[in-house]
Amino acid sequence: MPRLEDTYHWALIVGPKKESENSHGKRFHAKESLGLVGSPPTVHPVWQYEELDIGMAPTSMLLVRVVVGRVKSMSRLRSAFESVPVRGHVENWNCVEWVKEALLCAIQDGGALGASVKHWEPVRDAAMWYVKAKTTAHRFDGTGHYDLAKVPTWDMLDGVELVP
Repeated sequence: MPRLEDTYHWALIVGPKKESENSHGKRFHAKESLGLVGSPPTVHPVWQYEELDIGMAPTSMLLVRVVVGRVKSMSRLRSAFESVPVRGHVENWNCVEWVKEALLCAIQDGGALGASVKHWEPVRDAAMWYVKAKTTAHRFDGTGHYDLAKVPTWDMLDGVELVP
């Protein structure tokens, strides 16, 4: 991808407005794994949609979070995400494309989200800018002074950093 967004794995995470040490949420994403395909079966990459209950604590795979909307109806949001097809058969399709389509589907639903961004490009640009800013500030290499029990979080709706 020209802006290098496919350098990272992208997902949509829904979590509580106020987090605590034991907070839980949901991760929605398209993920690639190896599976047996065909006859005779051979190992090939296979894309699949996944909704997963997760803790909100940092993991080695989660670099940053960017707040892009507030959930109005979880059932409508889930329906919007589930309606987005996994397009593993399309050349160069990936998790970034799924997140883009899923976010736009949720926005267009009209009842899934309350306040939210309205377009994909600002989300992509903010996420890439924020990862770069955190990398430059040594957030991930252990040489900076940060609370590693929290995920760096940028709120696009209010234009503020919630967690450095």
